[in-house]
Amino acid sequence: MNNNKRRKILARTYWVFVFILLFAGSVFIRLIYIQTHDTEKYKNLAQTTNFRNVEVVAARGNLYASDGILLATTITKYDIYMDMKTIRTELYQNNIGALCDSLQKMFKKPSFYFYSRLNEGRKKENQYLKLVKGLDYEQFARLKNFPILNKGKNKGGFIVERRTERVKTISGFGGRTLGFDDERGKSGLEGAFSGYLKGKNGREIQQRINQKQWKPINIELEPQDGNDVYTTIDIRIQNIAYSALQDQLEKSEADHGCTIVMEVKSGKIVALTNLKRTKEGEYIDLRNYAVWEAAEPGSTFKSVSMLALLDDGYVEPNTKVDIGPGYWEYHKHIIRDDHGSGVITLSQVLSQSSNVGISKMVSTYFSKNPQDFLNKINSWGINQKTDIDIPGESAPYIPKYDKRWGPVTLAWMSFGYGIKLTPLQILTFYNGIANNGKLMKPQLLYKIETKGIVTEKFTPIVINQKMASQKAINDLKKMLTYAVETGTSRSIYTPNLSMAGKTGTAQVEYWNKGKGRLYQASFCGFFPADQPEYSCIVVINKPKKGFYGAQVAAPVFKEIAGKVYLKKPLNLPKLDKSKESQKINLLITRKQKITINPLTTIVPNVIGYYGKDAIPALENLGLKVVYTGNGKVVEQSIIGFPIKKGMTVYLKLSA
Repeated sequence: MNNNKRRKILARTYWVFVFILLFAGSVFIRLIYIQTHDTEKYKNLAQTTNFRNVEVVAARGNLYASDGILLATTITKYDIYMDMKTIRTELYQNNIGALCDSLQKMFKKPSFYFYSRLNEGRKKENQYLKLVKGLDYEQFARLKNFPILNKGKNKGGFIVERRTERVKTISGFGGRTLGFDDERGKSGLEGAFSGYLKGKNGREIQQRINQKQWKPINIELEPQDGNDVYTTIDIRIQNIAYSALQDQLEKSEADHGCTIVMEVKSGKIVALTNLKRTKEGEYIDLRNYAVWEAAEPGSTFKSVSMLALLDDGYVEPNTKVDIGPGYWEYHKHIIRDDHGSGVITLSQVLSQSSNVGISKMVSTYFSKNPQDFLNKINSWGINQKTDIDIPGESAPYIPKYDKRWGPVTLAWMSFGYGIKLTPLQILTFYNGIANNGKLMKPQLLYKIETKGIVTEKFTPIVINQKMASQKAINDLKKMLTYAVETGTSRSIYTPNLSMAGKTGTAQVEYWNKGKGRLYQASFCGFFPADQPEYSCIVVINKPKKGFYGAQVAAPVFKEIAGKVYLKKPLNLPKLDKSKESQKINLLITRKQKITINPLTTIVPNVIGYYGKDAIPALENLGLKVVYTGNGKVVEQSIIGFPIKKGMTVYLKLSA
């Protein structure tokens, strides 16, 4: 090799060496720069690549009825994983058999099943091996004391993931009424009070195991559980309303229905039930019709029209009106009646539910200036939402006196057509009448507790201190009582429980000729009539068997009123101490089985006897028996009174 060729090879070698030296130098300088300047940048990059900060959902607070009965609660479920790479060989080999034996006893699977799974995970150095999911707290507490697992996360590879589930605790309590707050949105009590129930979420750091799996490393911020919410719901009354409504819906084969029971003085809702017929013929709570469904109320609105007439002093309960042959042609439209004809009083207009009578009177006194009528009823909040806590309340529709107002709008409105109201909005008005004219806002929230301490308590809210004159209120209460005693709803009259109210029968979807005639039956009122404690509305939509409010809705009201009334002292009638009454009582033997003379004409005393014997004995006399509880009779509503057809006896039983 000559010198020229050697020099060229040495020169090339030199330049390669220089290039490598410069490259290594640049890498070294870059490392120094990163360490001194970009530390946070690359640290954050590493953390975001291999670690993440995850929100930990707080457990929701408990939801209670007013009497402390639990309606919904949050339970914690525990999912258990193992980091097989973390466990030291000696610990694993010495304890794997004992761990598998413990797992076998707890989960009723062969010890070999767990042994195979764990060994396979050990070979693969699985850092997130699923052991078991969905444990309750007792199971979790037991599991964490098993061999290996009792060494914790760092030594025993014990990984715990907690998740929460919302559980409804009362059967028969409507799912939609209870509601939810999740990806579907907000509804019912859960949605209404979510601000109190949901608590404050925490944060947790998790480490990447592979592309799909992350394991928890550390809790950065502990979640704070939600507050406990006490509603105004009374479980006893709720169950009564639910059962009564369901029975009637099944009997009438209706599409859906609802009922609300409200405490008169406070406006507290003590029962709220909605049921809808499924394709399978079952009735379940699918939608809150009581709050959402705004429809033409029909004749229950006649009480609103009547109060407007009474309050302005235009009429008295005994004012007479000629309803003619049962129909009235007004501005080329025919208004018809289903009950009565001739000259009747306004009390009879309400009790017989006369469309002609109420429309004639309202037209006579308000047709010259319909705005006066609108101002009157709107002052009672008829045109406003109740602003109840539950989401989804529909706005009422009351026509305005403008260019769309027609010649028969007022007349049609007077008996509940051409307007729209929800059942809750109608009940709010009736509750105001029962409360001597004091209109209350419907209330569902009773109190808030944080860790057992009451932090907030909610008081009744008055919407209107005095809806109308006391005379007008008193007159309307008497007229509504008269309507039950002698009117369209006289079938529910019982002498031992005074009730007041009004039936409603409204045709629905009458524009759809292809479906035939469909109706909404309703009854709204209060009880006891003389000193009202509760108001109640029952609405049954599209019944197939019967359609009048008196046939379909009023019996539900009666059943609710009778059973709810038993909660209070019965104010029993004094026992008739006549010889006849004493003779009857002697016929009830002190043996296990009661025998009553079938010719008895006076209600006997069955207090102290077992209900299983007393109830059939009374029913054999033609009495209808409504009872609560089990065991012996401790209270009886009627004793010593002459037996009448359809009479109801209310019994309270106790062990």
